[in-house]
Amino acid sequence: MKSRGITNLSTSLLIPHPENPRKDLGDLTEMTESVRKNGILQNLTVIPKDKDGNDCAATDNPAKYMVIIGHRRLAAAKAAGVDSIPCRIVEGMSHDEQLLTMLEENMQRSDLTVYDQAQGFQMMLDLGQTVEDIEKKSGFARSTIYHRLNIAKLDKEELKKKTEDPCFQLGILDLAELEKVKS
Repeated sequence: MKSRGITNLSTSLLIPHPENPRKDLGDLTEMTESVRKNGILQNLTVIPKDKDGNDCAATDNPAKYMVIIGHRRLAAAKAAGVDSIPCRIVEGMSHDEQLLTMLEENMQRSDLTVYDQAQGFQMMLDLGQTVEDIEKKSGFARSTIYHRLNIAKLDKEELKKKTEDPCFQLGILDLAELEKVKS
């Protein structure tokens, strides 16, 4: 992996990573206003893509850059009408490294749902990480990681329906009880 340093890139050249584990960017109102007043204060991390969407070197005149870190900042910048933002261009990042980087970045967010954390931990395991690796990288206790991994085994579609229902509130204690159900 090689970093090309930080350069300002047009927001029109930046595309979100399709596998960003954070599916819902949340309310961007405050961030958009901050960007409008102060600009982007922390650079994004991006990888260069050719016109066909394949990884390429930054020296190959990339057509686009895919965002690895900074999806919310990009969305806020576009909403604020910002034309270019600072980006760290990284080359040679494997698909697994891209996913792990996004997962590690997002696991620390306080606004992630328990289920999103569970899915993120499961993805990290699927990418070859151990519970000990996740513990070191995320700062979560091993017991919390195991609880989240049990939650990741729940029926995704049913859980999604329940969490989207405004009349239904599923708390952490409910999820802990669901872990005990065998089927």
